[in-house]
Amino acid sequence: MGTRRSLIAVLTVLGLLLAACAPAAAPTPKPALPSPAPTKVGAATPEAKPAAPAATPKPAGETPKYGGIFTTTVTNMASLDPQQDTGAVYMNVAPMYTTLVQGHPLTNDKIVPGLAEKWEMSQDGLAWTFDIRQGVKFHDGTPFTIDDAVFSVKRLADPPRGIVSNAAYLLKPVVKSIDKEGNKLKMALSSPFALLLDTLGLSHSAIYSQKYVEQHGDMKRTAMGTGPFKFKAYTPGTILEGVKNLDFWVKGRPYLDGYRVLIISDPATRLAAFRTGKINRTGKTTYALTPTEMETVAKDNPALKFYPSASVNGAWFFLNTRRPPFQDQRVRTAVHLALDRQAAIKVLAKGKGLLGQPLPLDPWAIPEAELVKMPGYRQPKDADIQDAKRLMREAGYADGFDLAIWARQQWQSRESAVFMTNQLAAIGVRAKVQVVGDAEFWETGRQARHEAMSYTSVFFTPDPQWGGRSWAPGGTLNFSGNEDDKELARMFDEQIKILDLAQRKALIRKMAEHLLNALPAMPVVWHQVFIGAGPEVRNFTPGISDYLANTLEEIWLAK
Repeated sequence: MGTRRSLIAVLTVLGLLLAACAPAAAPTPKPALPSPAPTKVGAATPEAKPAAPAATPKPAGETPKYGGIFTTTVTNMASLDPQQDTGAVYMNVAPMYTTLVQGHPLTNDKIVPGLAEKWEMSQDGLAWTFDIRQGVKFHDGTPFTIDDAVFSVKRLADPPRGIVSNAAYLLKPVVKSIDKEGNKLKMALSSPFALLLDTLGLSHSAIYSQKYVEQHGDMKRTAMGTGPFKFKAYTPGTILEGVKNLDFWVKGRPYLDGYRVLIISDPATRLAAFRTGKINRTGKTTYALTPTEMETVAKDNPALKFYPSASVNGAWFFLNTRRPPFQDQRVRTAVHLALDRQAAIKVLAKGKGLLGQPLPLDPWAIPEAELVKMPGYRQPKDADIQDAKRLMREAGYADGFDLAIWARQQWQSRESAVFMTNQLAAIGVRAKVQVVGDAEFWETGRQARHEAMSYTSVFFTPDPQWGGRSWAPGGTLNFSGNEDDKELARMFDEQIKILDLAQRKALIRKMAEHLLNALPAMPVVWHQVFIGAGPEVRNFTPGISDYLANTLEEIWLAK
């Protein structure tokens, strides 16, 4: 496969194919969604102000139709609290909430106003001011106020005891204070933070009613926000239902009467539900279709549409640098050289993936034309294998060594571990896979009992900050033991403080090259999964992230 750029091109073409004709029904209302000056994800701007409303783009000859129940699916829902849930449930309760800022609900190509109708950043990047939208009501009829905004963002950045926040590890280190001044939310930072808007726009970052949360203690079994859909019912293990919010603050939205999320744990049953039209769209990210599933369904259902997921899952091989043999950089380099990443695309990603490099997405990726000339990526592999064997001899492992590769039960972790056993055989390493449950897997990593591990890393947005938790010193999922890599720690700490895109990109390129030299962990392949949609689904665009723009307010059904 080519780089991320080629995937976006495919996505664009598939989006155009979705423009099939359907009979007109209800008249198109005038949308109230403001369109501010573009604020690209990952690029902070001093100011963002709403402009005049723009007409909703629609396929030629079609008029959006009101009505219908949109149905999607997920494997499980441990909680309905988007700020706390660690699975992908926040994508499915997102239609019941609004965030301060959000991915554009129609195009998902930039950050636009949500419950903050505009924002400003100081020249030094340390002070942010968000003007809170007025006239908005929660689903229980109470008004949304500045106090609700301050309460929710504080809970997100520094949650109280007993509450977990998916964004705290990003926000807590940099947020000094969150206060109000009239109708403005004031946020003071200890250092510039290039990912602030992205983080506040994630489906994780829901805005709650302070009074409602304090009455209920948490939001794990119910949902009540300001989004386009109200909570209707939740049957654990079966279904989540939302109904249209007639008082939604964007006039004329949503188009749908409601939505349903079917909880289906069995992959074959989920696939059958999509094939037979029981669901209108598959889930996203880990709940989307594998390349094999997509091809299987597409053969008998040519009318179905498939979109490359905006988020990718990376299969990584993590080395314990605290102990032999991977304390020796020569051995780590030998493994890197032995790894055939082009073969990994064919075998692990079923031909639908990206070469395993530290940061796979534009604008941060090393261009493929450069990458394939670098050691570890060259084809054919003869020169790399010869260099790898030489390094093994120099390190005292001419006859190889025995190795246990720990893997999760999750399929990508297992399959990549098996793949690595075959790759390592080329340099005499006799590897076996040890598959364990998640609790034992993570505990083994934390206690550094492993020699090597295979697991996947997910990018919520294209930004490199998401990947760092797996390989940067101090990262929450970093079990490589490279805590003494002060240069990597310095670069990772510095890059997120740079608001100038060109300067930040230059430092991140140096950081990626450093990772390919130090090799505490090595990317094997980046998996591409596909979101399937029925031919009746309109106004769906994966855009820049699966974790943004999940409110369904622009979705309509042409049937």
